[in-house]
Amino acid sequence: MTISTHQSDEALPWQGNAWLAHKFPHSDKTVKIRRILLLAGVSCILLGVFWASCYIYFERPELAAIYVVLALIGISAIICSRRYKYRVLVGIAHAIMLMVVLISAIDVPLNGVSRSAYVYFLPLAAGAIFVFGQGNFYMGTLFPILCLGLFVLFGVGAAGFTESDFAPPEAVRFLGAIANFSIASLLMACVLVIYRNDMNARISLARELVHAITDRQLLVLYQPQVGMDGKPTGAEALVRWQHPSRGLLSPDQFIPLAEESFLIRELGLEVLRQACELLSKWAEDPVLATKIVAVNVSPVQLQDAGFVSSVRQVLAATGANPARLELELTESALCMDVDQVREKMQALQANGVRWALDDFGTGFSSLAVLQSLPVQKLKIDRQFVESAAESESAKLLLAKIIEIADVMGMTAIAEGIETRQQRDMLAQFGCREFQGFLYGRPQPVAALESMMRVAVS
Repeated sequence: MTISTHQSDEALPWQGNAWLAHKFPHSDKTVKIRRILLLAGVSCILLGVFWASCYIYFERPELAAIYVVLALIGISAIICSRRYKYRVLVGIAHAIMLMVVLISAIDVPLNGVSRSAYVYFLPLAAGAIFVFGQGNFYMGTLFPILCLGLFVLFGVGAAGFTESDFAPPEAVRFLGAIANFSIASLLMACVLVIYRNDMNARISLARELVHAITDRQLLVLYQPQVGMDGKPTGAEALVRWQHPSRGLLSPDQFIPLAEESFLIRELGLEVLRQACELLSKWAEDPVLATKIVAVNVSPVQLQDAGFVSSVRQVLAATGANPARLELELTESALCMDVDQVREKMQALQANGVRWALDDFGTGFSSLAVLQSLPVQKLKIDRQFVESAAESESAKLLLAKIIEIADVMGMTAIAEGIETRQQRDMLAQFGCREFQGFLYGRPQPVAALESMMRVAVS
């Protein structure tokens, strides 16, 4: 297999990064983004509380109010770090930038004490580059450039007031300058250390991943999917990396990297090849011939102009029955050119391939778009299943999602089923298929086949 790292002209939309964070919440990149959010949040809170207290002491409530807002932004950043969404990240980044602009504008220079608040534009720019990266042109490129431009404007005195009634008291100006330069330098160093460590690890792992694909180090496990009667209807193919020195790596540890480096195309085809080889083998067994294998398709794969032909080549080479193959795409894929996605889906459906929409309800697709796609199965995200046990409104929402699937002629399958109570609740709502630890963890082919044979007998 030839590995290509060529990137398409169309950049991966930032919604794709949001999907990665949702799908792989424990990936190295996601963890490091959370650290930067925590760093920003703690810094805003400490600075906000300290200076608000200081200005209250000097009877400057108007200045204290500014720093109270800064502290509130810090609290929001810490809350966001637990389970962040990219839209919230964008809002927090802009809120911090506006606060730095405001504080820099009233940071009037004095004899012997220059402006200093503007130095916070540097760690803000560096943090944005790391968090958003090349996947978002505005936040990953234009926003940092804007921050650097503001840094220069305030630094040379081309922006901000030269006199202001809102200027901080002279008694704290020298202390403030020392604090600003010291804290901004420390923040910049922390972001650069996180960024450097991330880049070194990613470059090394990307090289190893290339060899993993060509050397057949990728191991595909299968998690059973069952019907109302509890008997397996098929399985979802889930990839692991049998690393020669680090052992078995979970998807969190390499799928986000594969997405961002565009190696996901070759990785996805390797998983598809193994799944189709299994289907070809099952076709000769009366017990297993009717089972379906579901394979995930990433937004990056769908962007590839040769995606349809690649899938057809794998089907032809393995001799797998297309009707037994189910491709799963996420809602984030629908944030791209929907017409292009629909065209590719219809082209493969014409060959008999089935389609499922994964993580339904966590993305941005409309019901009108969903209705226009050749989707046979709707996968309900595990967060809806978990929330339904705690909230009556969440339970009603879950029931409506299943009803929507039924109205559109789709089969609803719920992910993350871990208890009999969850299964019974979903069955009562009309859900027809289930997947989760209650029915089995991702397992090797031999164990899956044994389970399917026992269920039949």
